[in-house]
Amino acid sequence: MSPTNIRFASSLLDRAGSSFDDQATIQPFGRPVYTVYVHDFPQETLDQYAKVFNHGIEGHWLSNANDPTKVFRVVDPSAPYNIPKVCISSVMKKPPPSFRNPTSDPSPQPKEPLDFLLVIQGKNANERFKVVVEHTLEDAATSMLHEAINGFSVVFTGSLLRSDSTKLFLQTKRCNYSFKKVPDIAALNDFESHGFDQIGIIC
Repeated sequence: MSPTNIRFASSLLDRAGSSFDDQATIQPFGRPVYTVYVHDFPQETLDQYAKVFNHGIEGHWLSNANDPTKVFRVVDPSAPYNIPKVCISSVMKKPPPSFRNPTSDPSPQPKEPLDFLLVIQGKNANERFKVVVEHTLEDAATSMLHEAINGFSVVFTGSLLRSDSTKLFLQTKRCNYSFKKVPDIAALNDFESHGFDQIGIIC
């Protein structure tokens, strides 16, 4: 079977919510890419990226390799893959919950706007990371396509309340939040940190 052709960023989201792997080609660039659709990411994945999120810098490559203090610093981009991988969780399913019409859809609505969170890696996997934050699902899909065209993998996708995103990425010093996986909008609306510096993320 020939690879699927991807011509639009929105095409990456067509199978979000399923468990499905595919080898695709991004046209007209001829860029091969593996698309991996997962229902969700485990709590261990959030724990793995906690220090990257807490550094509070998005849109730049970060690394703490060869640093005895393990403080992340801005570094040059990672080397790209020949065939990057895009991992897409069910939170990226169209249409995004924040855009549904509550008069026609009984699904729970977020109590405030959501942001979409991506983690990017290249060949220097586990040494260099880039966090991307987008305000809409459409922009998140565009960012995923852009990263894949340039040879970089999207290894994590999730969503969080915009107020929590602001606390993480519009602050002047590093944070020390922990992150709790939540399954859906209803759970995110009801999420309580119980006095701890904890942020809920759908992933």
